[in-house]
Amino acid sequence: MLNQTISLVVPVYNEAEIIAETVAVFDDALRSICRDYEIIIVDDGSVDETPGILQRLCSQHVRLKIMHNSANIGSGASLWRGFQQAGKDLVVSNFADRPFDVTELGRIIPSVDFSATDFVVVVRQDRSANTPYRKITSLTNYWLIRCLFRIEISDFQFVQIYRRDILKGVRIDSQETFVPPELMIRLIQKGYRYQEVVSSFYRRPGGQPKCGHPGKIMKSIFDILKFWISWEILGKKDGGER
Repeated sequence: MLNQTISLVVPVYNEAEIIAETVAVFDDALRSICRDYEIIIVDDGSVDETPGILQRLCSQHVRLKIMHNSANIGSGASLWRGFQQAGKDLVVSNFADRPFDVTELGRIIPSVDFSATDFVVVVRQDRSANTPYRKITSLTNYWLIRCLFRIEISDFQFVQIYRRDILKGVRIDSQETFVPPELMIRLIQKGYRYQEVVSSFYRRPGGQPKCGHPGKIMKSIFDILKFWISWEILGKKDGGER
Protein backbone atom coordinates (compact mmCIF):
# COMPACT_ATOMS: atom_id res chain seq x y z
CA MET A 1 0.00 0.00 0.00
CA LEU A 2 1.16 3.52 -0.78
CA ASN A 3 2.10 5.75 2.14
CA GLN A 4 0.68 8.83 0.43
CA THR A 5 -3.02 9.61 0.13
CA ILE A 6 -4.44 10.45 -3.31
CA SER A 7 -6.98 12.86 -4.78
CA LEU A 8 -7.92 11.72 -8.30
CA VAL A 9 -9.53 14.57 -10.24
CA VAL A 10 -11.60 13.80 -13.34
CA PRO A 11 -13.38 16.43 -15.49
CA VAL A 12 -16.47 15.02 -17.23
CA TYR A 13 -18.74 16.23 -20.01
CA ASN A 14 -21.57 14.11 -21.48
CA GLU A 15 -20.09 10.73 -20.54
CA ALA A 16 -23.29 8.85 -19.71
CA GLU A 17 -22.19 5.80 -21.73
CA ILE A 18 -19.07 5.11 -19.67
CA ILE A 19 -19.10 7.13 -16.43
CA ALA A 20 -20.48 4.39 -14.15
CA GLU A 21 -17.88 1.89 -15.36
CA THR A 22 -15.14 4.53 -15.12
CA VAL A 23 -15.93 5.36 -11.50
CA ALA A 24 -15.99 1.67 -10.59
CA VAL A 25 -12.64 1.07 -12.32
CA PHE A 26 -11.01 4.05 -10.59
CA ASP A 27 -12.46 3.11 -7.19
CA ASP A 28 -11.27 -0.50 -7.43
CA ALA A 29 -7.80 0.58 -8.59
CA LEU A 30 -7.27 3.12 -5.83
CA ARG A 31 -8.60 0.77 -3.15
CA SER A 32 -6.02 -1.82 -4.21
CA ILE A 33 -3.00 0.50 -3.97
CA CYS A 34 -3.82 3.28 -1.51
CA ARG A 35 -4.81 3.46 2.16
CA ASP A 36 -6.81 6.68 1.72
CA TYR A 37 -8.11 8.41 -1.39
CA GLU A 38 -10.89 10.46 -2.94
CA ILE A 39 -12.28 10.60 -6.47
CA ILE A 40 -13.38 14.11 -7.44
CA ILE A 41 -15.59 14.22 -10.52
CA VAL A 42 -16.20 17.69 -11.96
CA ASP A 43 -19.27 17.61 -14.21
CA ASP A 44 -18.74 20.39 -16.74
CA GLY A 45 -22.37 21.25 -17.41
CA SER A 46 -23.32 17.91 -19.00
CA VAL A 47 -26.66 17.93 -20.84
CA ASP A 48 -27.10 14.15 -21.09
CA GLU A 49 -27.78 11.70 -18.25
CA THR A 50 -24.33 12.13 -16.68
CA PRO A 51 -25.44 14.32 -13.70
CA GLY A 52 -28.15 11.86 -12.65
CA ILE A 53 -25.85 8.87 -12.99
CA LEU A 54 -23.21 10.59 -10.87
CA GLN A 55 -25.71 11.31 -8.10
CA ARG A 56 -26.72 7.65 -8.00
CA LEU A 57 -23.08 6.57 -7.93
CA CYS A 58 -22.47 8.57 -4.74
CA SER A 59 -24.48 6.03 -2.74
CA GLN A 60 -22.32 3.18 -4.11
CA HIS A 61 -18.88 4.80 -3.78
CA VAL A 62 -18.25 6.52 -0.46
CA ARG A 63 -14.96 8.07 -1.67
CA LEU A 64 -16.68 9.77 -4.60
CA LYS A 65 -17.17 13.55 -4.55
CA ILE A 66 -19.19 15.34 -7.22
CA MET A 67 -18.87 18.95 -8.32
CA HIS A 68 -21.27 20.43 -10.88
CA ASN A 69 -20.49 23.42 -13.09
CA SER A 70 -23.61 25.45 -13.84
CA ALA A 71 -22.35 25.87 -17.42
CA ASN A 72 -19.70 24.33 -19.65
CA ILE A 73 -16.50 26.15 -18.69
CA GLY A 74 -13.95 23.86 -20.38
CA SER A 75 -12.14 20.67 -19.44
CA GLY A 76 -9.06 22.48 -18.20
CA ALA A 77 -10.96 24.91 -16.02
CA SER A 78 -12.95 21.98 -14.60
CA LEU A 79 -9.75 20.09 -13.85
CA TRP A 80 -8.31 23.12 -12.06
CA ARG A 81 -11.51 23.57 -10.05
CA GLY A 82 -11.19 19.97 -8.87
CA PHE A 83 -7.52 20.47 -8.01
CA GLN A 84 -8.44 23.38 -5.76
CA GLN A 85 -10.86 21.18 -3.80
CA ALA A 86 -8.46 18.24 -3.41
CA GLY A 87 -7.62 17.30 0.16
CA LYS A 88 -5.09 14.45 -0.03
CA ASP A 89 -1.28 14.37 -0.19
CA LEU A 90 -1.01 13.91 -3.95
CA VAL A 91 -3.31 15.30 -6.63
CA VAL A 92 -3.59 13.23 -9.82
CA SER A 93 -5.31 14.08 -13.10
CA ASN A 94 -7.14 11.59 -15.32
CA PHE A 95 -10.15 11.56 -17.63
CA ALA A 96 -13.43 9.72 -18.01
CA ASP A 97 -12.25 7.74 -21.03
CA ARG A 98 -9.47 6.19 -18.89
CA PRO A 99 -6.36 6.97 -20.99
CA PHE A 100 -4.23 6.16 -17.94
CA ASP A 101 -4.37 2.94 -15.90
CA VAL A 102 -4.71 4.19 -12.30
CA THR A 103 -3.11 1.03 -10.92
CA GLU A 104 0.14 2.34 -12.46
CA LEU A 105 0.28 4.79 -9.55
CA GLY A 106 1.28 1.82 -7.40
CA ARG A 107 4.43 1.53 -9.50
CA ILE A 108 5.10 5.21 -10.22
CA ILE A 109 4.67 6.85 -6.82
CA PRO A 110 7.13 4.62 -4.87
CA SER A 111 9.75 5.30 -7.58
CA VAL A 112 9.65 9.06 -6.91
CA ASP A 113 11.45 10.83 -4.07
CA PHE A 114 8.89 13.49 -3.21
CA SER A 115 11.34 15.23 -0.91
CA ALA A 116 13.29 16.16 -4.04
CA THR A 117 10.44 16.17 -6.60
CA ASP A 118 7.41 18.46 -6.52
CA PHE A 119 5.39 17.03 -9.41
CA VAL A 120 5.53 14.11 -11.80
CA VAL A 121 4.86 14.27 -15.53
CA VAL A 122 3.53 10.97 -16.87
CA VAL A 123 4.63 10.61 -20.50
CA ARG A 124 2.76 8.51 -23.04
CA GLN A 125 4.84 5.58 -24.21
CA ASP A 126 3.33 6.12 -27.66
CA ARG A 127 0.26 7.74 -29.21
CA SER A 128 -1.03 4.73 -31.14
CA ALA A 129 -4.32 4.84 -29.22
CA ASN A 130 -5.10 8.17 -30.91
CA THR A 131 -6.83 8.50 -34.26
CA PRO A 132 -4.70 10.02 -37.06
CA TYR A 133 -6.57 13.31 -36.62
CA ARG A 134 -5.90 13.37 -32.88
CA LYS A 135 -2.24 12.49 -33.44
CA ILE A 136 -1.87 15.53 -35.70
CA THR A 137 -3.68 17.94 -33.38
CA SER A 138 -1.92 16.59 -30.28
CA LEU A 139 1.57 16.83 -31.75
CA THR A 140 0.88 20.28 -33.21
CA ASN A 141 -0.27 21.47 -29.79
CA TYR A 142 2.81 19.93 -28.17
CA TRP A 143 5.36 21.54 -30.47
CA LEU A 144 3.62 24.92 -30.36
CA ILE A 145 3.96 24.96 -26.56
CA ARG A 146 7.55 23.67 -26.66
CA CYS A 147 8.60 26.33 -29.18
CA LEU A 148 6.85 29.26 -27.51
CA PHE A 149 7.81 28.55 -23.91
CA ARG A 150 11.05 26.56 -24.30
CA ILE A 151 9.97 24.08 -21.61
CA GLU A 152 11.52 20.66 -22.15
CA ILE A 153 8.63 18.62 -20.82
CA SER A 154 7.97 15.52 -22.94
CA ASP A 155 4.16 15.40 -22.57
CA PHE A 156 1.90 18.29 -21.58
CA GLN A 157 -1.52 16.70 -22.00
CA PHE A 158 -1.55 13.25 -20.42
CA VAL A 159 -1.40 12.82 -16.63
CA GLN A 160 0.41 14.65 -13.85
CA ILE A 161 0.91 13.94 -10.15
CA TYR A 162 1.31 17.00 -7.91
CA ARG A 163 2.16 17.46 -4.26
CA ARG A 164 -0.98 19.24 -3.09
CA ASP A 165 0.89 21.93 -1.15
CA ILE A 166 2.57 23.35 -4.28
CA LEU A 167 -0.81 24.18 -5.85
CA LYS A 168 -1.67 26.76 -3.20
CA GLY A 169 -1.61 30.34 -4.40
CA VAL A 170 -1.21 29.49 -8.09
CA ARG A 171 -3.30 31.52 -10.53
CA ILE A 172 -4.52 29.85 -13.73
CA ASP A 173 -6.01 31.96 -16.54
CA SER A 174 -6.70 29.35 -19.24
CA GLN A 175 -9.97 27.44 -19.70
CA GLU A 176 -9.36 24.58 -22.10
CA THR A 177 -6.59 22.04 -22.64
CA PHE A 178 -3.81 24.56 -22.02
CA VAL A 179 -4.53 24.51 -18.27
CA PRO A 180 -2.07 21.66 -17.45
CA PRO A 181 0.78 23.22 -19.50
CA GLU A 182 0.11 26.64 -17.96
CA LEU A 183 0.17 25.14 -14.48
CA MET A 184 3.45 23.32 -15.12
CA ILE A 185 5.07 26.41 -16.66
CA ARG A 186 4.08 28.50 -13.64
CA LEU A 187 5.36 25.87 -11.21
CA ILE A 188 8.70 25.56 -13.00
CA GLN A 189 9.07 29.35 -12.99
CA LYS A 190 8.54 29.28 -9.23
CA GLY A 191 11.44 26.84 -8.91
CA TYR A 192 9.52 23.62 -8.36
CA ARG A 193 11.14 20.41 -9.56
CA TYR A 194 9.61 17.70 -11.74
CA GLN A 195 10.37 14.17 -12.81
CA GLU A 196 9.14 12.32 -15.88
CA VAL A 197 7.96 8.71 -15.95
CA VAL A 198 6.67 6.68 -18.90
CA SER A 199 3.35 4.84 -18.96
CA SER A 200 0.97 3.27 -21.47
CA PHE A 201 -1.80 5.25 -23.15
CA TYR A 202 -5.14 3.46 -23.65
CA ARG A 203 -7.96 3.81 -26.15
CA ARG A 204 -11.36 5.16 -25.15
CA PRO A 205 -13.53 2.22 -23.95
CA GLY A 206 -16.78 3.61 -25.39
CA GLY A 207 -18.84 6.70 -26.07
CA GLN A 208 -17.77 9.62 -28.22
CA PRO A 209 -14.53 11.59 -27.72
CA LYS A 210 -15.01 15.17 -26.57
CA CYS A 211 -11.52 16.48 -27.39
CA GLY A 212 -10.44 17.51 -30.86
CA HIS A 213 -13.49 19.59 -31.78
CA PRO A 214 -12.30 22.51 -33.96
CA GLY A 215 -13.94 25.04 -31.63
CA LYS A 216 -12.14 23.59 -28.62
CA ILE A 217 -8.84 23.57 -30.51
CA MET A 218 -9.22 27.24 -31.43
CA LYS A 219 -10.01 28.15 -27.81
CA SER A 220 -6.92 26.27 -26.66
CA ILE A 221 -4.73 28.05 -29.23
CA PHE A 222 -6.19 31.37 -28.05
CA ASP A 223 -5.30 30.44 -24.44
CA ILE A 224 -1.75 29.55 -25.50
CA LEU A 225 -1.16 32.78 -27.42
CA LYS A 226 -2.81 34.96 -24.76
CA PHE A 227 -0.61 33.44 -22.05
CA TRP A 228 2.51 33.72 -24.24
CA ILE A 229 1.88 37.44 -24.85
CA SER A 230 1.43 38.01 -21.13
CA TRP A 231 4.34 35.75 -20.17
CA GLU A 232 7.01 36.63 -22.71
CA ILE A 233 6.12 39.95 -24.33
CA LEU A 234 4.60 41.79 -21.38
CA GLY A 235 6.94 40.08 -18.91
CA LYS A 236 4.23 39.14 -16.40
CA LYS A 237 6.06 36.10 -15.08
CA ASP A 238 5.49 34.77 -11.58
CA GLY A 239 8.24 35.42 -9.10
CA GLY A 240 10.70 32.67 -8.35
CA GLU A 241 10.18 32.69 -4.58
CA ARG A 242 8.26 29.91 -2.85
